[in-house]
Amino acid sequence: MRQNYSQETLQSILDQFQDIGTIKNSHLFTSGFENSNYYAETEKGKFVIKVFEGMDVAPENILFEIEMMDKLYSAGVKTPKIFQTKSGSLHASLGEKYAVLMSYIEGENMEKHAISDELAKQIGEQTGKMDSALQTIRDGSKTRQNYEFDLKNFLILSSKLEKLDLRFDKKIFADIFQSFKEIKPSLDSLPSGLIQNDIVLHNILAKDDELTGIIDFSDMVFSPYIQTVAVAFSQCFFTYNWQPYQAKIFLNGYQKFHPLTAKELELLRTLTLARFATLIIEFNHWNIAFGKDSQRTEFINDNYEFLKKFFQISESEFQKIIL
Repeated sequence: MRQNYSQETLQSILDQFQDIGTIKNSHLFTSGFENSNYYAETEKGKFVIKVFEGMDVAPENILFEIEMMDKLYSAGVKTPKIFQTKSGSLHASLGEKYAVLMSYIEGENMEKHAISDELAKQIGEQTGKMDSALQTIRDGSKTRQNYEFDLKNFLILSSKLEKLDLRFDKKIFADIFQSFKEIKPSLDSLPSGLIQNDIVLHNILAKDDELTGIIDFSDMVFSPYIQTVAVAFSQCFFTYNWQPYQAKIFLNGYQKFHPLTAKELELLRTLTLARFATLIIEFNHWNIAFGKDSQRTEFINDNYEFLKKFFQISESEFQKIIL
């Protein structure tokens, strides 16, 4: 989980790169929950240092993520550039931990922001480009396996449902699990590939309604492509930025580069509900296992309210929104 590091420690990472300079100013980015991301400014420019802190993340998972980020940047997707170390590696080290040095992307983080229709379209287009650029990757064995935030594994979370306290209506969650069981055979038969799996507002950077970057690829999984859209729906258009009609704008942008079938679109409402449930159940589990965190608790509570609101949208109403 995210850690606090001294400027001296951050400098030890920068010193593994050529001609980056000395840190004059630095601070920790507080969006996200898992890894440590620091802004670092030197006389040579502005950078981001990422230290990988994920639980149960194997070295091959991290190295694969770094390789794929580099591939996406080379493909022209709006993602950060990763710098090579003096030895030519794409990663540095901090003790036994891996770290990367990335370009700093100008733009405001869209966490909890309302976004414009134009930005919704651009996010869709860039997400479609990403999924298309990664289509050549056919082996998902280097991604996290049995990962709780991978919707194909949603049913493993049912054992944690009982840990939700009385504030939560467990019948809503039980209904979501039942609906998911019914669509699971169809989901497993859909086209799959390597997906970023975390198109959420706090991973979107924008300036004057112009998308400047998509960040954070630590949730990458090899799963059905429709999962990409479900994640974006739950965390971009049916969340703090509650503008349901933008879901269609995003979807149209996405399909310019990665078309979807009617069969895939039929599963979207259930998958979006499952994504909401995943975030609430798993982060609640984190609070129990590792101690309450105020940021996580706020996120859980807010997403429960969004889930209840989204749950009231029927399947027919939902299809009218997106088609």
